[in-house]
Amino acid sequence: MALFGRRSRRLPPPVAARVAPDERVLAVASLAEGDALVATRFGLWWQTGDDAVRWDWHGISRAALADRVLTVTLAERIDVWPDGTELMVDLPPRRFTLADRTVLTDVVHARVRGSVAVSAHLPHPAGGAWLVWRRVAGRDGLTRQVRLDPGTDAAAPGFAAAAAAGLASLRPDGAGAGDRR
Repeated sequence: MALFGRRSRRLPPPVAARVAPDERVLAVASLAEGDALVATRFGLWWQTGDDAVRWDWHGISRAALADRVLTVTLAERIDVWPDGTELMVDLPPRRFTLADRTVLTDVVHARVRGSVAVSAHLPHPAGGAWLVWRRVAGRDGLTRQVRLDPGTDAAAPGFAAAAAAGLASLRPDGAGAGDRR
């Protein structure tokens, strides 16, 4: 099964040079423009030219496939609250045209969905947010994220308290308040 092995001939050299020894390769896909995407245990690598960047699964908000175009929405951490909750905003979606049929899209969807332990939308007068408890590949415990809807004012009175209460009410079994192992 060379395709899934770390030393696959299809693994782009810029990714092969940066993949950690314990970062098992799950799928490789060529892109129509000549670059590649590589799904690993820890995240999604994008090889572009002689460079490669990895987006961790818990930092990907959404992934969707339509007409061989994989659209990936990344979230950027803009703040960390004193209790460790990460405040996130979505970046503009990135679109990748796949050269061929591939299992990579199934792996991406499974990993992004699998990183979400529980989530719910928080409506608020200052704007809404997604409250999410996420698994981080390679780490025990869960991470709390508040992913702001566009235009939401996280500094508005009562927003942080509402988000904290919402996250506490969502707490998955076995995850204590402040669990960030």
